[in-house]
Amino acid sequence: MQTVSLTMVKNEEDIIETFVRYNLKSIDHMFIADNLSTDGTLDILKALKGEGLPITITTDDDPAYKQNSKITAMYRKSFQQNDFEYVFLLDADEFLELDREVMISLEESHGSGAAYYVPRIGYMYAGEVEDSPRASFFDVMSTTDREPESDKAMIFHDAVKCRRFRIGIGSHHITDWSQKDGPRVSIKPEKEFALIRHFPIRSVDQYMRKSLLGWFALQLRMAGVNEPKRTIGSHWRTQYRLILEQDCKVGPADVISNLYGDRYAERCGKRDALNVDFELKYSHMMRKQSLATQIARMYENSIDKMWSQVPS
Repeated sequence: MQTVSLTMVKNEEDIIETFVRYNLKSIDHMFIADNLSTDGTLDILKALKGEGLPITITTDDDPAYKQNSKITAMYRKSFQQNDFEYVFLLDADEFLELDREVMISLEESHGSGAAYYVPRIGYMYAGEVEDSPRASFFDVMSTTDREPESDKAMIFHDAVKCRRFRIGIGSHHITDWSQKDGPRVSIKPEKEFALIRHFPIRSVDQYMRKSLLGWFALQLRMAGVNEPKRTIGSHWRTQYRLILEQDCKVGPADVISNLYGDRYAERCGKRDALNVDFELKYSHMMRKQSLATQIARMYENSIDKMWSQVPS
């Protein structure tokens, strides 16, 4: 009964090794697509694979944020070439805790070919990590966020029943337009079997990168995303505009203000640190590029993609 995960990553060098090592406690095989990372993400992934860890690495050369269609295609290609039963849809900042016995018993009683919601808890940004080889943002990001997070979806896979499954934006739901009772097929399990711990903002640099490059990628997805009525990616749009209002001169206090407003203390929940009980081997592979370099690289990749689509 193999459990797998599907993930798309871009410029996640600060967390990618921890993501892989931690989640392999629960996952049997990880499928990871790198979307034009310009930092050390891909180098670190290759080093992890070189250890013999069960990961499959692919590359995606489209700079546009089309996560739902890309992950759906990744899912379909993976089940055509591999045999698995349980599929988790994880981002690089998400860490899975899994009760396999409960999960398996749910399948035994209700069958496969189903999609379930997995709850998430978020963690609060709490300032920068000291500049030390052994320091980690997990040392300071140990307080949960009282603000509820949206669930993620996962799949009890069946090659026939799931062949029309489509993964929604952000991997928050699964749809199947062939269903008579409506397209959305994700449901709450009668007993929860998994939890995802989410670390969305980890440093000023990562906040800037995620907000700016993430918003640029979303603009490449479709026209009109800047219109007020558009809700897709509105959280990125908000942070993007705040950063521009601050002339891109953002410090830890600005990150806290931009993210939480005057509700920071109110939103701080209990201390519940992630247990990272292994050594990281590849921190030296982090390139730690400036934000300007990463934006320039993304612009270059976008222009290359545009010209590659022009008929010669």
